[in-house]
Amino acid sequence: MKVSREWLNEWIQIDVPIDELAEKITRGGIEVDDVIDYTAEVKHLVVGYVERVEQHPEADRLKICQVDTGGETNQIICGAPNVEADSYVVVCKVGGRLPGGIKIKRAKLRGEVSEGMICSLEELGIPEDYVPQEYQNGIFMFPEEKTAGSNALEALLLDDQVMEFDLTPNRKDALSMAGAAYEVRALFGGEVVLPEHEVTEKETAEDGTLEIRNEDAAAVPYYGARVVENVKIAPAPAWMQLRLIKAGIRPINNVVDISNYVLLEFGQPLHMFDRDHIGSDQIVTRYAEEDEKMTTLDGKERHLESQDIVITNGREPIALAGVMGGAFSEVTDETTNVVIESAVFNPVSIRRTSSRLNLRSEASTRFEKGVSHEFVLKALDRAALLLEQYAGGTVSTPVISDGALELEDTTIDISEQFINAHLGMSLTTEEIQESLSKLGLKATAKGEGLEVSIPSRRDDLKIKEDITEEVARIYGYDALPSSLPEYTKITPGRLTDEQTKVRIIRHQLESLGLSQSINYALTSREKAAQFSGPEDALELLMPMSEDHAVLRKSMIPHLVDNVVYNKNRQQKNVQLYEIGKIFVSNGTTVLPDEEEMLAGILTGDMNRTDWLGTKVPADFYAAKGIVESILEKLGLEGNVRYEQVARFDELHPGRSADVLLDNETIGFIGELHPKYARENDLERTAVFEVNLDRLLAVKQGNVVYEQLSRYPSITRDIALVVDASVAADTLVRTIEAAARKYLVDVYVFDVYEGENMEAGRKSVALRLTYLNKENTLTDEEIEKLHTPVLEALEESGAQIR
Repeated sequence: MKVSREWLNEWIQIDVPIDELAEKITRGGIEVDDVIDYTAEVKHLVVGYVERVEQHPEADRLKICQVDTGGETNQIICGAPNVEADSYVVVCKVGGRLPGGIKIKRAKLRGEVSEGMICSLEELGIPEDYVPQEYQNGIFMFPEEKTAGSNALEALLLDDQVMEFDLTPNRKDALSMAGAAYEVRALFGGEVVLPEHEVTEKETAEDGTLEIRNEDAAAVPYYGARVVENVKIAPAPAWMQLRLIKAGIRPINNVVDISNYVLLEFGQPLHMFDRDHIGSDQIVTRYAEEDEKMTTLDGKERHLESQDIVITNGREPIALAGVMGGAFSEVTDETTNVVIESAVFNPVSIRRTSSRLNLRSEASTRFEKGVSHEFVLKALDRAALLLEQYAGGTVSTPVISDGALELEDTTIDISEQFINAHLGMSLTTEEIQESLSKLGLKATAKGEGLEVSIPSRRDDLKIKEDITEEVARIYGYDALPSSLPEYTKITPGRLTDEQTKVRIIRHQLESLGLSQSINYALTSREKAAQFSGPEDALELLMPMSEDHAVLRKSMIPHLVDNVVYNKNRQQKNVQLYEIGKIFVSNGTTVLPDEEEMLAGILTGDMNRTDWLGTKVPADFYAAKGIVESILEKLGLEGNVRYEQVARFDELHPGRSADVLLDNETIGFIGELHPKYARENDLERTAVFEVNLDRLLAVKQGNVVYEQLSRYPSITRDIALVVDASVAADTLVRTIEAAARKYLVDVYVFDVYEGENMEAGRKSVALRLTYLNKENTLTDEEIEKLHTPVLEALEESGAQIR
């Protein structure tokens, strides 16, 4: 919401510098995000009267203008196509300055002297989107007579500063000049003066010929209308156009501009229908029928749903309530009779419709939050009065309506003790009443408490805590007492167990050379199907683009994109990790499961040292080693095992494995499938992804320390011939199950396939370590321990070499 200081002064007189005004409003709870000062850097800007215009003899697009700038006539060369004699324009004189630091000097253009510059609105700092159509690509000309040489900024109402409110969702009352005025009154005092809105009704032929009917009171609690006849479509007065421009709305014509102007005044959206194009003598409001269609003002055919509220002529929709009007009933240059709509619509329905159709406007924004009932009729009368004054219309009698407005104040009971207990203050009842009265809230003593009356413009106040907050911000947050906490109650801050573990993981990964990557949780449908199960990804209703249409089910595709991006910029050795969430869909009616994951990707060479000629290839074993180092840091290495499996098509079938924690699959490690790698222009690349929630959920007990054994350990090597499909992990588990005691380690130190080995078979060599911490093991004891292990291996199908 943009609030003009000049316009605000018509509602309430406030004589403080703009910086002080903005600062106090911000401290009062409404943040002033920016202050636009149209006077900044501007110098020597006056109203000029163009006496005559002649064609430049040396340039087809330039004209020589003789301009009266107040007591003297200056020759100014102008290239605007719309400049004409007997018009009043904005002139920046020689020595003057325009926004952006542009200095105006005496110049010679194609042999002719130019003493000044005739200005367009864009050159005065007005954004092009807000400039009226008739002045685009040309200079601005005053529609009425002005005094040559007078201050042009004052004539343009630009001797002004505009505050831009950054409103929180609950402060819809400040989406109008009325709301801004009441806020200023609360902070600075004074009285709010509403603009003239009483209309003189006249008997006309239209009187009594229009009927209003609401078919669903929940959809449209109130619908009011007035008919104004014999209007003449023309530009709105300059002062109205310029106030709209400062508020960020482009002027169109007097009828449309009046509806927008009143919207900004009272926060009550209006709609203007062409009475002769409605198509009947009745206006009926209802919910749309399923698959009903209508064409809106933007020329697009809209497919409606049963939750949409429509304004109809009894047969077909003529407007989408609170969102956009219909094409065939819009106001045009030929319009002579106008129906003004001022209504209250169901906020939830308006929000759903505008969101589904992506039609957000000044009107829908206000209807979504709920309009103030007390301004519905005032806005209707104000618009009718302005149409009478500036469009030459005649107002028919009376107001035509259906439904009822809730004009009675609601009440909230509260006590002095409640407010003081929540604020830590010692305010008296009189001080509380005074603070609330500044907001226009009447607080009446009732027993030991207060009864606060809430007008509809502040229907955001619903509970006692809301009243407490209003007292605090009006009395002044700076006045709230401060105190130091009692030292005896202070406890030292500490990280949670999960936060500590995440920091350990980050430190370990970065110490191994990986860099952190952060990606969007949104991805494309194609990428969402990669490195994940067959479940459908959860789709967004209104995605920003096809690349951000669904929630990700794996973090690997984005990490692949990150590596490709770096590789295309000559970075061949890339190691990245990411900690983030994936989303498992539970259908469109239930929220998805969010799972915290840890993922990584390795390509190129790792730990490369050129002076030593050493490096580690980014392969499956490098990725597995990184995962194992993390598990070791977390104390989980004994709980995890790996199982070779070709889980996804994007992974190499022979170089990938599942990660199992207590026999539950929590992730995978693997190299990219060569075909998938080639499609992404990558060399050998390894990835991993594990469920971080499962890792963090494992609680570690107390750390137990043991004295180092004084007795030596004994090793035995075993060479086995097994089928090539048998995993080394299977052999390790067989050995661990067969060893009754004293076995402390099993290490695979060689795997061989090739020459002198039978096809489909391989040789696996393992080293077993035995240790008795209480005595030295003898050969006889070792033989008794080792023989059952050999027997178990032979029973499992292994051949001992």
